[in-house]
Amino acid sequence: PYTTLFRSFAILSCETPNEEANSDLPTVIDDTELVAIADAMYEAMNSDDVDSVLNFYADEASWSFPNGVNIEGKEAIGQMLATTTSIWDITREEGTNYLALKGTNESGEDFKVLLSWGGQTFSNDDTSITVPYHNILFFTDDNKIGWNAGFYDRTKFVEAYDEDPIK
Repeated sequence: PYTTLFRSFAILSCETPNEEANSDLPTVIDDTELVAIADAMYEAMNSDDVDSVLNFYADEASWSFPNGVNIEGKEAIGQMLATTTSIWDITREEGTNYLALKGTNESGEDFKVLLSWGGQTFSNDDTSITVPYHNILFFTDDNKIGWNAGFYDRTKFVEAYDEDPIK
């Protein structure tokens, strides 16, 4: 279901509707502020500073993984991050692409979303894995992350774990 959502945003983002047309489609916005939030979150993650990472998330946030696992709530996200940040350092490759959109959902609530795609490297002392990585961050009105979803091939990860920490 999330792949469909991602593809929908990719297709919809190809058009920038005329604001006067009162379209229901999301519109492209300046990505500077949302990219800065994402960069700061990754920096805190790579510093193993889970508390700082969690400051970027709404209390009711969720995080979805390509294996179908959904982590619900800030506390559960913190527990997952405590494990994963101790395993991997995460680096986004030069040339990461971003697209920021804003719109109104079916419930009449405004949203902002940052789409990003490019290579991402997960490394530790023993292993370095680079994968094509697609990410979606939905933001609340106060610029907290409400939903984080990553789309990537987990095959190399599963091979690198003694036990998969995302289950």
